[in-house]
Order: sequence, then C-alpha cells, then structure tokens
Amino acid sequence: MRTILIIDDDVAFTAKLKAQLSEAGYRVLNSMVLAHAERECTRERPDLVLLEVRTEHDAGWEALPRLAAFQPVIVLSSAGLEEDVMRGFAAGAADYITKPYRTGELLARIQARMLPEAPVIAPTNPKTTVIEETTPVSTNRRTNGEEATEPVFMSEAEELALLRQSEQAPIRQLSESEQHASLGHRLRAERQRRHLTLVQIENDIKVRMYYLQAIEDEQWSLLPRGPAALRMIRTYAGYFGIDSSAAETEYRSRYQVEEKTPSFSFTVGNVNTRLPRRSPPRWLIVTLAIVLALAIAGGAIYYFDPAFFSQFIGG
Repeated sequence: MRTILIIDDDVAFTAKLKAQLSEAGYRVLNSMVLAHAERECTRERPDLVLLEVRTEHDAGWEALPRLAAFQPVIVLSSAGLEEDVMRGFAAGAADYITKPYRTGELLARIQARMLPEAPVIAPTNPKTTVIEETTPVSTNRRTNGEEATEPVFMSEAEELALLRQSEQAPIRQLSESEQHASLGHRLRAERQRRHLTLVQIENDIKVRMYYLQAIEDEQWSLLPRGPAALRMIRTYAGYFGIDSSAAETEYRSRYQVEEKTPSFSFTVGNVNTRLPRRSPPRWLIVTLAIVLALAIAGGAIYYFDPAFFSQFIGG
C-alpha cells in the first residue's frame, strides 16, 4: 500500500483530508510538528508528502527543501499568491495546490507525482533463498485474520493534548507588517494569533469554511456573486473587529455589485431594529384614483362648458 504523509497543524482539515486519501486506498500518516515529521520521513520513507508551508507559523517553508530531498513533496497550502507558488517550486516542491482544492484534481496530481513502486523480484529457488527483513514490522498484527492496524504518527489523545496546549498558549501580538497587511492576510494572522481554526469560526458566524478560506486568500472569484459575498466579508472581518471597507470597495469595483438601500433602522441597546417598509392599503389607492379621475373630469367639463354646473345646480 502506498504511503502519504500529511504535515499540517489544522486538525480539522487534516482529519478530512486523511479520510479522503484513506478512501482512495492510501496508507495515510499525519503530523502537526515539523521536527517529528522529518524524523518519521527518515524512518517510514513515505511515497509522497503533502505539506502545508504555513505550519508552525510559516516554518514549513524552511522544512520544504529538506523534505523534498528524500521524496516528492506536494505543497497543499492556503498560501495561494503567485510569489508563493514560485517560491514553493524553487524550494523543490513537485507540485503546488492551493486551498480550497478539488478532491479529484488532488488525487490525480498525487498519482502523477507519486514515486514509482519498487519492482518485486521473485526468488529463482525458494528452497535455498534466504529472505532478510530489512524493514521494521509492526507488532500490531491480529491473529484472527483481520487486517493489521496501520501505525500512525500521533494518537487521538496526543492530538487533543496538542490542541489543549494550543488553547493555553499565550496570544502573541501582531507585528507591524501584519497590522498594515491586506484584509485576507490580517484575518489569517488574527485567527492564528488567537489559535482558532476555520471550523470554529464557521460554527460561530455560520459562514462556510471554504468561503472563509477564500476570503483569507483574497480569491474573490470563489465567493458567491452579489451582496452575499459582501456580507460574508463584512461578517468575517467584524468577527475580529477589522475594518473591511477597502476590501468591499475592491469587490464592488471588480464585480459591479450594488447593494439595495436598507430600510430605516434604529438601535435599541445592542439590538438593531429595522422598520419594515409598508405599502398603503389597496382600498386607499382605489379611492384616491377615483377622486382624482372625478376631479379631472369635472375640470375638463368646466373648462369647455362653464355654464354646465350652474345649469345643473339651478335645474
């Protein structure tokens, strides 16, 4: 079975990707710590590595050349700018895929970049051939005919422990460059600073994770067209208290979006109360139309025959 190593510190994303690759027939290992991942690469010799270069606050960039020296490395990252892709290939990446990705395309690229399998040479004389086992054999074999359990880098308990350590880690301050970066970079920096995942934010603000990812990468074409995209941008930025007016202006100018003028609203405490627009009742409209028609008709009669009303009243 071909082996793939995933290096990414986003636990929710890694679990989803691991399930997809396992379903496709691969043996999947994962690690959230770069130093541990490099040791396992030397020991396990995976056929391919999927690397998020932003792991451990962009430390994956430094590990990429070392990993690529031993096996093909596909960068699967939220860093989707042109200079990021060029930097990845320059560091030795076999391929570069940005998030969010299409599963079929990812599997096709993995298959294309996978190391070829070593040929199996059958012994000419089985009776005299001595087979030396040079690779370690897992002791987690079952004797009742069931499949052996595959070793993994990190147990679920260890992953939960790392998550708890991440939650208890001190919140760092944003650097000056991060404070003056574009909206997407500021959102990602703020999310990482607070040790939040896209799944957590999706549950809080009810915006799908792949839309949040697209906003961070500033890939506006992946958002739904119209005012809905502006609401997503505004909601995500408001979650961290960041002004999104510049990004909204850019989106409007690029896709010619015009939001409808909202109805009158006022604020009571922290609750925004919007007064609905009410149309006049139908009977009032009909009555006003009849009165207006009679007035026009009377005016026309008086203009052409001023004596009509005096004769009508006098008679």
